[in-house]
Formats: sequence, C-alpha cells, structure tokens
Amino acid sequence: MSHPYFHIYDYSVTTKRSESGVSESQASIDLRVGAERAQHSAAGVGPVHALERALRSCLLNEYPEVESLRLCDYSVAVVDAELGTAASVRVIIRATDGFSSWDAGAVSQNVIDASFEALCSATIMGILRVRGGAKQPA
Repeated sequence: MSHPYFHIYDYSVTTKRSESGVSESQASIDLRVGAERAQHSAAGVGPVHALERALRSCLLNEYPEVESLRLCDYSVAVVDAELGTAASVRVIIRATDGFSSWDAGAVSQNVIDASFEALCSATIMGILRVRGGAKQPA
C-alpha cells in the first residue's frame, strides 16, 4: 500500500481473549518512510488501538506531529447487508490535533483493512493540516 508520505510493506494484527475475559490486541507494521524502513509493534485495548500505536511509532521520527493526533470517533456501517458477514463495511474515523477535527474513511470486506486504511488517511490528513498551519478551534 502506497500513501503520499509512506509505503506499507505489510501489517498484522492479532487479538486474543483469555478464559478470564481479558482481551489483548497486538499489531506489527513494516513500512518505508522516505528512504528509511521502520518496523514497530504495539499492544492496544483493541485492534484499531494497537494499529494506531504501531503506526505512530513508525512515523514519529519523520513526522513528529503525529504525536498530537488522536482518534476521537470511529464508526462502522455495513454497505451490502444482503451478503451477511461477507458484506463490505465502511469505516469512518474522526481525528483531531487538538485544534481541529477531520474525517477519513475506507471501504473493504475486511473491517481491519478498512480501519487501517482510514487510520492511514486520517494520519496523512493530520500531517498535512499541522504542516500547513490550518489550526482552528475544534
């Protein structure tokens, strides 16, 4: 997956739930930022949280502004419900830098792929906003 600011080689996410009911998610991302390759893993309370933390770790050296970016809303909607659990989903992520907020989305039959694409898009939009100086009250 290529994006204007980085190229994703691959990513993985695992989630497990123990008999006691405790869930854990772990994400690993391998990407290229400029000429450098970055690989990071992170744990999270869920798969999207783990992906966000791993992505932030990969990008932080080149784009320190990602430190201020936060997901502030997340929604999933089924696109073609007649396909049941094989249906495509639309994920919309609202992100903020503390000054303004913006939406990014993606569609896929895989909710994690759609979530990761939306997360990448929201991150790129955040980098553009911070670097462009488009800060206004949220």
